[in-house]
Amino acid sequence: MKNNNNEAMKNYFDSMLRDDQTAEVPVSKETEFAEPAHVDISTLPKNLVFSETDVAVEKATQQNQQAEQEEWQNLQVEDNFQVLFFELNQVTFAIPLTDLGGIYQLNDSLNFLMGKPAWFRGVMSHNERLYNIVDTATWLQLGKNAQDLQYTHFILLGSTAWGLSCEKLLGTESLNKDQIRWRDKKGSRPWLAGMVKQKMCALIHAEELVKLLSQGMDIRS
Repeated sequence: MKNNNNEAMKNYFDSMLRDDQTAEVPVSKETEFAEPAHVDISTLPKNLVFSETDVAVEKATQQNQQAEQEEWQNLQVEDNFQVLFFELNQVTFAIPLTDLGGIYQLNDSLNFLMGKPAWFRGVMSHNERLYNIVDTATWLQLGKNAQDLQYTHFILLGSTAWGLSCEKLLGTESLNKDQIRWRDKKGSRPWLAGMVKQKMCALIHAEELVKLLSQGMDIRS
């Protein structure tokens, strides 16, 4: 059973690297996401990083924004570099430690906002700063109701205010560049730097992921 699952994961990430728009993670059943609880936005701090601009308006200006962006470049890492592995719905992902701004526990200060994408989990206060918490499984469309996942921590992306929620932290490991099947062009998933061959998991391009999140875009945008 484990070998079959590993082969399914390999096929999934292979299709993502080929920019196969029909690629779907092999999970049992996809369910609808619950509506977030109502929060009076007027009671929240005004310096939220996630813009209150309507997401539809942001998408309407997407082409202009992309035209102004520099040419896509993949991750620039040393020959040997360390990554953090984390898990969501039994699917493993990796991110270079140089792209991390910290790892924090999720707490009760998380506030939900109406009118945001389903993958926007809310805003959390920590050490007098506000962080935008992503419902990572929803953003990645892993096919499981977010309420069924036991998120414990969020991974801060660099010096930004974006944090990826995660179920399990699997620890760090040193990798060699040759252990990665690198992506050679931007494609439709610029957040995907490549695949860790032995682990058969996606290596996240944090800088590109932040660009998508800031524009209110999801994995297939």
